[in-house]
Amino acid sequence: MAAKVILGLCTSGSRLKLAASAGGKVFSAQKKVFNQELALFPMARALLARAGSDLRSVNTVCSVRGPGRFTGIRISLTLAGALKAMAGAEVYTATLFEILALGAADTPQFRAWAKTTGGTRLAVLVHAFKDEYFCQLFNAGEKLKTPRPEGEPVWLKSEDLRAMLAGLAGPLYAAADAEEDPGIYGLLPAGVPKAPPAVSKIIPALVIKACLAYKNRTLRPLYLKPAKYELENNISYGRK
Repeated sequence: MAAKVILGLCTSGSRLKLAASAGGKVFSAQKKVFNQELALFPMARALLARAGSDLRSVNTVCSVRGPGRFTGIRISLTLAGALKAMAGAEVYTATLFEILALGAADTPQFRAWAKTTGGTRLAVLVHAFKDEYFCQLFNAGEKLKTPRPEGEPVWLKSEDLRAMLAGLAGPLYAAADAEEDPGIYGLLPAGVPKAPPAVSKIIPALVIKACLAYKNRTLRPLYLKPAKYELENNISYGRK
């Protein structure tokens, strides 16, 4: 029986992030690069070689499906779709929200906060564009295997996000991608605890863990950017 090889992909942010799981070990690599489509295959081949494998041996692909820029998201989803069609690989996807929520909920800091306050609500923040942000709320109660979304993610201006977070009732814990935006936690109301730095970013190995935990098989990208806003502000993400 062939060894199971899992490839994790994230091309939604400014950093290309890859993970490879094989033989009970997880290897990871990342690089801040503009043209991620040019770096993807060389990085993937090198990473899989470290894991003693290659692209032909990948039987499971775990890919981030957004939110983010159209051009970025489609890079990893296109490779995932190609490996599914050509090599019969299983494909699982997760959002940035799910990855950050899972990483934060699995920390001693969150568990201690939940035990002390009785709180279960987790707000996940991701930078979108200039002064705009994405946010999704999760229920991260200890009886849940994975943090469960409370409604759909929203796209808000910074001042509107501040107001939304300040208006939430009950205990609140926050997780955010502070690697992409180091000042993102400044949007929180005073007193709201934040996830530790180690999980306040997209961790390549956690891409695999989240995709396998949520078991979402869709290859549909999550963009969130309203078309009207893009048209009014002359924003383009490339040919669709």
